[in-house]
Order: sequence, then structure tokens, then C-alpha cells
Amino acid sequence: MDFPTLKLGRKPNQFLMAPAGLCQTATPHAESPVFGVAASDLMQLLLDLARGEDRVTIANVSKDALAAKLVARSRVFRFPDVIDVQVLPVDSGSSTLAVYSRARYGYRDFGVNRARTEDWVARLRRDAI
Repeated sequence: MDFPTLKLGRKPNQFLMAPAGLCQTATPHAESPVFGVAASDLMQLLLDLARGEDRVTIANVSKDALAAKLVARSRVFRFPDVIDVQVLPVDSGSSTLAVYSRARYGYRDFGVNRARTEDWVARLRRDAI
């Protein structure tokens, strides 16, 4: 996922959270916070969080790019939501991330992608102390 050139679709079944200035061709729905841990530590916290989630699988991890592709499946019909994440260093002791979460099928997601992203970020903030 190339966040600087990402273009959002027209459907309201997606959610983009990114640090200010990262996305050049899309307006994020929310700005990412800065975490008080190094980028590699934030990436590990994120992967640990994903591994502990029901119905979430880690499809791909690029340790070099501090990026991952995750798939979360809905409870009843098992429809996939694709979640791309990239961790970005701010300095040696802090980092931020970009998250693009979207439903693979359907027009609306009823806020599921936003809620999941905001929940994960809140949990990461708590764990990154």
C-alpha cells in the first residue's frame, strides 16, 4: 500500500487514518496520534494485537517497510475487510501509523472499519506507555 498516492473510493465502506501530510491524493478521515515508542516496537504491538483478535488474520508483513496487510472477517457471513497498516518513525523514540481499512464487498460498512481502527489505536496508545 502506497499511502502517499492512495485514492479513496466513493463508497462509505472505508476508513483512513493517517498522520498529517502523508496522503497526497486522499483526505484522511482522522489524524493518527504519535506513540511514545520506536517504530519497530509499535509494529510489534500492532502485530500482537492483531494476533489476539478473533477473525483477524495477518496476510502479509513487511518488516523492512514496517507494513502489514490484515484481513478481518465479519461475524456472521465472514465477509472480509482488508486493513493496510504502515508504521512510521517520528524520531528514535516515537512513531505513528497509517491505517486504511475497507470492506471488500458491499456499499456500506455501518462504521465497522472506523470503530475497529479507533479501538485498535486506543489499545495501542494504552499499551505503548
